[in-house]
Amino acid sequence: MPARNIESQTYTIDDVIRVPIELRDEDGVAHVRAVFKRMLEPGTKGPRGLDPNHVVELRGNGDNQRHAVVEAELQVADVHEPGDYICVAIQVYDGKGNMELIKNPTPTRVFRIVDDKKNDTQKTEFLGWADAEG
Repeated sequence: MPARNIESQTYTIDDVIRVPIELRDEDGVAHVRAVFKRMLEPGTKGPRGLDPNHVVELRGNGDNQRHAVVEAELQVADVHEPGDYICVAIQVYDGKGNMELIKNPTPTRVFRIVDDKKNDTQKTEFLGWADAEG
């Protein structure tokens, strides 16, 4: 299959990151984890360009199909540091419980998490406690 250049997508808090992963295993594809690390500088490659303290895992399940397209996903939360994240590994468990680790899958996948709260110019104003009885 020819390599495809996949553009990076941008996500903010509460967005769900979904990455389809096509896999084949004669024992069936079960649990899948796609491991992404934050890049220290956008476009920097190699282990020295990755932040070891900011790792995210997208998870999915192949339902023990021999040929599966697994939707690995993760909901972006406050704990996810803004930046560009690159896939460094895909961990696949087959239907018999065997684990396969695919390091640095090619072509790779990159996505960006941004903090959209920094651009919020409309601040919430506390007006007091409302009377519940009317």
